[in-house]
Amino acid sequence: MAFINKGNFNDAKKELLNDKNNSVIKVYDEVNKIKGPLSNVIFTLKDVFATIDSPTTSSSNILQGFKPHYNAEAFQKLINAGATVVAKVFCDELAMAGTGTYSNSGIITNPLDKERLVGGSSSGSASTFTKNIGFSLGSDTGDSVRLPASYVGKVGFKPSYGAVSRWGLFAYATSLDTVGWFTHNINDSYEIAKVLYQKDEKDLTSIELEINNIVEVKPQVVSYLDCFDYLDENVAKEYLKFINKLKLDNIILKKIELNIDLLNGIKPVYDIISFSEASSNLANLTGVHFGRRIEGKDWEDTFTKTRTEGFGFMVQRRLALGSFYLEKENQEDLFLRAQKIRRLISNWFTKIHEESDVFIFPSSHGIAPLIKDLENSSNNFMSWILTHSNLVGNPSINFKLGENNKMPFNISVDSKIYTDKKLFSHALYLEKLWKVEGNKND
Repeated sequence: MAFINKGNFNDAKKELLNDKNNSVIKVYDEVNKIKGPLSNVIFTLKDVFATIDSPTTSSSNILQGFKPHYNAEAFQKLINAGATVVAKVFCDELAMAGTGTYSNSGIITNPLDKERLVGGSSSGSASTFTKNIGFSLGSDTGDSVRLPASYVGKVGFKPSYGAVSRWGLFAYATSLDTVGWFTHNINDSYEIAKVLYQKDEKDLTSIELEINNIVEVKPQVVSYLDCFDYLDENVAKEYLKFINKLKLDNIILKKIELNIDLLNGIKPVYDIISFSEASSNLANLTGVHFGRRIEGKDWEDTFTKTRTEGFGFMVQRRLALGSFYLEKENQEDLFLRAQKIRRLISNWFTKIHEESDVFIFPSSHGIAPLIKDLENSSNNFMSWILTHSNLVGNPSINFKLGENNKMPFNISVDSKIYTDKKLFSHALYLEKLWKVEGNKND
């Protein structure tokens, strides 16, 4: 196989220089001259990957001007494979939100409808992802690549935990963080995986996972989540059509009945664990070890002023809650209990994976929400269903399922942890099968 949608450097550069959506930090001038499997493939880079050539701030005021002395491993591998970076793009501050409304650059809106969310935290990646860009490298801690992908109708992929090196990726929640990426089709997502799936001794969570020689394979058994009552009407309609398409193709379908208590536990468990890990990982952003310092009358005052002025309210809130969850008197009731429920969630989904080739479900209950309705948006478990695969650690990919009012929504395809090769094989088949139905996903 070869990369299909490579993009166009000059056209992409022109688009990015004219960006009016608070999405672009830096536009590059030079095409990569290295020859390799990704030669002439154009990509953008989320502002959470260390790069020698420019500051990396994770879209936070506290890191303004911070310039790493090394390149992130994933970024370097892509450059060594011949890919050309055309821009570095903004994200939600410190990759901590899922809306696109928390970057220090301003609100990043959906390019298909400026009144709607683009999602996050890989918001700048999604908002600038046109046909002139081959892929965008982001990070996925809860659903940070796959939910924005659904909101713009592109392919989003999160590998198994540890499959891609995180060395040089700014940490948010260590047990959940993964490198992820946007593409225009599943084949191109696989082509990137072939470059990035290598064990890295600099990352202690890195593993060796074979990913070469993928062929399209029809799944024999597909599990699907019986969540129709929790979906918007158009999403439910297309989801049923997709399931019936599989049935007509003589694929065995296994209906998964809802465990409402467990599914409703995904978000609070994710919040407690991710906020707690973030409060620990970002404890060095004090203006002494790292971060732009705001001088005070003493060290305590300096720390307080630095973090108050350097962090936005959303980050302040999450770090404060994380510290609260980790207080000695709260650990057993909150943090340790969340870890136990995480294990129950992991066991439930892993059993589904073990009894089928792949597990499918809509990527959200509906299309991208209106920004003005953000506080009143749906709170049913389908709003955060993608997050479960970060808690479990399994690979997850999604592609366009349909549209409602010209706004896209995706279908997700998951498999058991460390079966990434199998997932790509089956996802290629399902994507092709659905395109026959008339899906216009490019």
